[in-house]
Amino acid sequence: SYLMYASRWFPFHDYAADRATADITITAPAGTEVVGYSDEPTTQLSSEGSLSTASGATATTAARASGAAGTNRAVARPPASASSASAGGGVVRRRFVNRQPTLVGSIAAGRYIARNMRFGNYEVQFYVQPGGEGRIDRYGEVIGNALQFYTKQYGAPAFGTRFVVAQIDDASLDAYAAPGMQFLSARFFDPARQAGLEERVQRETAIQWWGMTVGLKSFDDAWLSQGLAEWSAFALRETTLSGGAVETAQRDMQERALMFETTASILRAPSTLDDTSAAYQAIVYYKGAMVFRMLRETMGKEKFDQLLRSYLAQFRGRNASVDEFERLATETNGDNLRYFFARWVEGTGVPEFTADYQIIRTRAGKFRARGTVKQNFENLRLPVEVALRSEGENDATLTTLFIQDKSEDFDFESTGKPVEVVVDPNNKVLRTSEDLRIAVVARRGLELFREGQYLEAQRQLEEALKLDKSNSWVYYNLGLLFLEQRNYQQALDNFQAALDGNLRPSWIEAWARIKRGNAYDAQGDRARAVNEYKRAGDSGIDFDNAQRAVKQYLATPYDPRTQEQQQSATGSNE
Repeated sequence: SYLMYASRWFPFHDYAADRATADITITAPAGTEVVGYSDEPTTQLSSEGSLSTASGATATTAARASGAAGTNRAVARPPASASSASAGGGVVRRRFVNRQPTLVGSIAAGRYIARNMRFGNYEVQFYVQPGGEGRIDRYGEVIGNALQFYTKQYGAPAFGTRFVVAQIDDASLDAYAAPGMQFLSARFFDPARQAGLEERVQRETAIQWWGMTVGLKSFDDAWLSQGLAEWSAFALRETTLSGGAVETAQRDMQERALMFETTASILRAPSTLDDTSAAYQAIVYYKGAMVFRMLRETMGKEKFDQLLRSYLAQFRGRNASVDEFERLATETNGDNLRYFFARWVEGTGVPEFTADYQIIRTRAGKFRARGTVKQNFENLRLPVEVALRSEGENDATLTTLFIQDKSEDFDFESTGKPVEVVVDPNNKVLRTSEDLRIAVVARRGLELFREGQYLEAQRQLEEALKLDKSNSWVYYNLGLLFLEQRNYQQALDNFQAALDGNLRPSWIEAWARIKRGNAYDAQGDRARAVNEYKRAGDSGIDFDNAQRAVKQYLATPYDPRTQEQQQSATGSNE
């Protein structure tokens, strides 16, 4: 059983903004663990007797009835079956006290397996259902590292040093952050459903800073919680990833941000969109995170980091609005940032960049690439990276232009002959291009794929192929879609089409072979499967542990019925 603030069982006025003190006592059958956040050490008392089973009410419905009566003391009752089982076995009561105003009323109860872990100053307490123990170590490490990183970057959170993680069922939200606490659904503890979940845990942990320690004036200011939490999780990953994995994370966030960009602005999305919809999440979470990233590029890392530390310190225990955050950003920056917030927080639409240039051979035997970056927006003010890639040079030459109008000139010098000039090579800017338009259509398909809407996912991916019939990344993901549905011949055909396409990104050369091997193994054709695995190994590509997967499948055939699927790079095209 569990109660969440978001379920509105507890009376309040403004969602996500109405903080309150509380004194809540939960009564449950003996043997039940009752967990939640309390400013004071919780006390658990046992007593004789049993809970009434007359109503058969769940903990959620009983508490909701208590809240409707206008009291701030709730008694939760378990399902009738649990109550009957405890007849004559006594009950337990646990008291939770919130002396400081917070978003009250999030509690879990169950016959949990409990385990405590320590990371620096933090104690992380896990309460999981039997069978979920196998993920505790990994999630403990993810949460512990996140808690320490966010504390170092921004300051201490309001909840103190004890953090609770409680497993719930799949009938509610996948994950939910409450003061000093995080709910994770059963999905997070299923070994076969792990893609992308660690990133979600990092984001939910960051809400302890943005949404809990600093609250919201109203839900219209959700960007300051959900967008900033997504950004913080990305900033954490930036410090742990390298090479192609960083490029993957950068491109992934950019594409997600663009999926529904024109639907609503960041500021308007909370009032116009369902906050559980894909459009809302793309705009507030992913576009929101991209806007924080662009704000960092505009202000500079030192001032941006100072802004977030000052924001946490000045508004600790208080509610803040986007307007107040903008004023603090301008004060920290030294120059007015009204143009930035008007464009990216209050507006919609993204620019498209092009680069025109000429290559000149110098008397010294070197090359110069002189040209102009152009874009299609009026009054755009934004720093944009431009890179020159040259023959014989492993690293591109990088410079940053500050776009203040529709164009800006550049001048590169190189030893090798210039091959191309790339605008925004590290995907730091919300923009569009021919490649991105295709990728965004495909990205919608991937989101539907993750949600199990296979037919609509297939339609979106095929729409992307109409725009570019040589796109290896789209063929690869169609192959994954058919492999998931055990349509092995269709999977083989699409993985082969990926290999025959533009081979962008380059890791497809290895992973398409591995997945073809999986499809052949699933059909019982071991000889062909081994051939594909060996060719993947010969590629030398080790993106996302491809070579480890090769060794695994050469040793043990892939079996879709019993084997946990190797996590692949489904979400990236870079």
